[in-house]
Amino acid sequence: MTGSRRQQGAAEAPAPPAVPGGERPEPPGRARVRGGRWVVLGRPLSSYLAEALGTAWLVLAAVTAVSVTMRADGRYLSSWPLVVRLAVVGATVGGSVAVFSLTPPGKESGAHLNPAISLFMTARGALGVADLLGYSVFQLGGSVLGVLVARGLWGDRVTAVHDGLIQPGAGWDGPVVVLGELLSTAVLLWVLAVMTARPRPRSTPWVLGALITVLITTTGSRTGASFNPARNFGPHVVSGDYHLFWAYMLAPLAGALVAAAALSPFAVRRAWTHRVCCEHDIHLYHQFRPRPRRHLPPSPR
Repeated sequence: MTGSRRQQGAAEAPAPPAVPGGERPEPPGRARVRGGRWVVLGRPLSSYLAEALGTAWLVLAAVTAVSVTMRADGRYLSSWPLVVRLAVVGATVGGSVAVFSLTPPGKESGAHLNPAISLFMTARGALGVADLLGYSVFQLGGSVLGVLVARGLWGDRVTAVHDGLIQPGAGWDGPVVVLGELLSTAVLLWVLAVMTARPRPRSTPWVLGALITVLITTTGSRTGASFNPARNFGPHVVSGDYHLFWAYMLAPLAGALVAAAALSPFAVRRAWTHRVCCEHDIHLYHQFRPRPRRHLPPSPR
């Protein structure tokens, strides 16, 4: 009898509450193994590694595009009009983000690839503070890795463009860069907020990729169009040039806070998911959601 009561009490014990993204929290502590995967602070270590991999992929694509479009010797595409070259860089960066968002690692981590996005998701209640710190550290590490891989692949073509370091155009410096980066980041995150407020189709990453292309094309000749601390962190560190380092690191983070604060009066502060692209089963949400049952009116007696 006692054993059956214990089993009944264990069966009736409430399950721990779910967190956004469908994962259950774990008590803080050292790394542990769950379901065959290492878990750190309640999240699989593979999510952090996915952010590092995705950011390395993003920076590699960006530095590669810069190395063939922004050279000073006129080789490759560097003789094309500036706006066309910026469009090539923008399409490369936006496309790399969209493609990674649809991969299994991108779906698992959420494909932020940007500390400003992670901060924005934390401010909207979709990501924990510990995850914010973990994501940011791995994103910055992935940025350095991406520059080193680009150097190993392309050699002098990367060093010729200062390791893809983003700098503002002539006459654009200091406060103007901060304001431009802040506003560009806020616009990107407002669109992201709309797309992640509820289940969305697979077109979400491509919408964001197209927006990144437009922002780089229109603002690249002035502010440099980073709006991502991880995008410029690797080039700063590898090249050893820290001119306006503070601006490119802090302005996007300030833009994330401004974007989150601006959404509060509209009751959409909390994100439906922390992922840029929803999980594979959520893509079919509108197709397979249960239909409401229709109740017949009671028959008169």
